[in-house]
Amino acid sequence: MTTRSDLFIPEVLADAVAGAWPDRVALLGTEAVVESRTLPGDAKGGDRVRIPYFGVLGEYEVVGEGQSLTPTKLTMTTEEAVVQRAGKLFEITAWARMAAMYADPYAEATRQLLEGARRTFDRALVEAAASTTGGGVQTVNASSGTISYDAIVDALSAFGESEDSVAAVVMHPKVLNDLRKAKSNDGMPLFLNPQDGGRPRVLGLPIIVSRRAPVISGTPNTYVTLFVRRGALALWYNGTPSIETDKDIASDTLLAAVNVYFVAHRYSRLPGDTDPVVVRLVTR
Repeated sequence: MTTRSDLFIPEVLADAVAGAWPDRVALLGTEAVVESRTLPGDAKGGDRVRIPYFGVLGEYEVVGEGQSLTPTKLTMTTEEAVVQRAGKLFEITAWARMAAMYADPYAEATRQLLEGARRTFDRALVEAAASTTGGGVQTVNASSGTISYDAIVDALSAFGESEDSVAAVVMHPKVLNDLRKAKSNDGMPLFLNPQDGGRPRVLGLPIIVSRRAPVISGTPNTYVTLFVRRGALALWYNGTPSIETDKDIASDTLLAAVNVYFVAHRYSRLPGDTDPVVVRLVTR
């Protein structure tokens, strides 16, 4: 039996994970997500916390000679969200197999744990953006056909004067395939293949292709494409994941658990306007 001192030291893994933890961006690095690693350390799954954002000072005053400006407060508004718990439980016996394959099992475990966290955050953020519960979201129903130039224009127009703040478009692979075939009214393709290894784009907007984009079952199925504004989502998580161990007396092995607590939240509005922060475009 490989002992803890021979192979697995929880503190080493905790330090390795914590050292690589910052900058775990969800939605693949778009500006749609405001990320913070300052979730209170005592927050647990199911807790309700307040997600803050600053108000706006407003426009400048125009005053005459000798007149005084009116003091304005910089306010902070909060919205409530629920803390989620995510983690991974694994047995120490797995570390013995890893040690035979990799020079540094801690580095490999850190890589896998961080990738797992990124995927968990990403899924939660897509779900928060797509949710029809709460404010900040508007649905454009174009389910009579596949995605088209007119449908995209209608989705963008739903943002009102905030159309230019759209940071990302999340769509299902099936919708992307339809988009590749779509043309504008003058016969030009809507879809632009990236020439420099960047993201594909539609009408200048970056596309994130994901099977996590909602699919509404029916005859036929319909697909939800998400148009997300800059700063529409908040990802708040505790900066140092916990690594805990326990002994399984039935198998005489050690179990290790990694836990992280986080909040994935869609704002009901952004400071200074009442336009939606997410538009759901429903197509076939």
